Amino acid sequence: MLLKKVCLNHQLCDILIKGNTISQIEKSINVPDEIIWDCTGKAIFPSFANTHTHASMMFLRGIGEDQELFTWLNTSIWPREAKLKPEHIYPLSRFAILEMIKTGTTFFCDMYGDADETVRAVNDMGIRSMIPYVGMDFFDENETERRLNQADLFLSGPSPSGRIIKGTSAHAIYTCSERLIRGLFEKAQNHQTYFHIHLSETEKEVHDCLNKYGCRPVELLHKWGVLGPKTILAHGVHFNEDELHILADTGSIIAHCPTSNLKLGSGSMNLQKYLESNIQLTLGTDSVSSNNSLSMITEMKVAALSAKQRVGSVLAGRVSDILKIATRNGFQAFGINTGRIEVGALADFVLVDLNNPLLLPNEQIDSHLIYAADSSCITDVICDGKPVMQNKTVTNETQIIDEFKRVVWELNRL
Repeated sequence: MLLKKVCLNHQLCDILIKGNTISQIEKSINVPDEIIWDCTGKAIFPSFANTHTHASMMFLRGIGEDQELFTWLNTSIWPREAKLKPEHIYPLSRFAILEMIKTGTTFFCDMYGDADETVRAVNDMGIRSMIPYVGMDFFDENETERRLNQADLFLSGPSPSGRIIKGTSAHAIYTCSERLIRGLFEKAQNHQTYFHIHLSETEKEVHDCLNKYGCRPVELLHKWGVLGPKTILAHGVHFNEDELHILADTGSIIAHCPTSNLKLGSGSMNLQKYLESNIQLTLGTDSVSSNNSLSMITEMKVAALSAKQRVGSVLAGRVSDILKIATRNGFQAFGINTGRIEVGALADFVLVDLNNPLLLPNEQIDSHLIYAADSSCITDVICDGKPVMQNKTVTNETQIIDEFKRVVWELNRL
């Protein structure tokens, strides 16, 4: 694939894709028999890495509005999720991936049940994902052992694509026992993969942890030996100085979810302090039931604005920092060689329409992508060197939408 006359960093160039890799970037490239994309009037950006979501919760968009987290979970979310069957997960996941592709995302880190069905959906839709087996035992020892055995089966099963990373996940310290959390982390380590958990999302969680364990959540996980460069901590709103030092020392990954944090009243992360603490900071949307969108474009804007508001300084949440945590940092955290438009990087990128009114004038295109753009600006999405959206169209999108509507109708009747 040869991209002709595409705008990269305000300069027109040609970009040659060989296989799944960017092989050449020059002012002009001519390669016989290569598929040519005329990119006149388009700019290229790295695609987004959404490092925390719950893809199959698409049927819960808008459910339980204006409730605090624990009321929301107990009265609005978990009772409805109890109706789900494994056969619902595939169409729900495909619909989530459709929204992510439409908004420029080619990687997501998931956390949901019946993970094999999500694996199948990701494989069919052509993007990347870290899909963990998710465990919750509510401190029931019999359930702990069952969950650990299921995690073994999931991790030992084949993966249909190199685009898919299998891992493990414990829901949270308030729904999972020490035995389950440590066991799932150890299984991830044994398979040289990733472990994912919600942490310090609310002040209540921190206070409950102090009362139950005599220490703060990061200190607890550090004591249990489950922090490290392949541990992803979702939310992480309420870390103190000591915890930030621990996270920096262990190389643990933070998935910042600003929209969800604000919408559920969980608090506002001091993003600037986290950046200055040299921790691995990435960006996620959380689910559509707490966001209510999977758009990383929207998430970047909220991240930037909330960072400035949190410290009362326009110097916080800089454009370059926000773009980096939404792209390069997310892919890098999962060992994926992309998130940048450079020779040798995997060919995951988006093309945007420079004539879209939201991107005009084009002199500050990076800023526009954060503060002005929406999904209408994205025309094409490429993952692993293959188009997953061309001219704003995703293969089988009408059928994906119809299947989603059928599942929602069915769940509403149960």
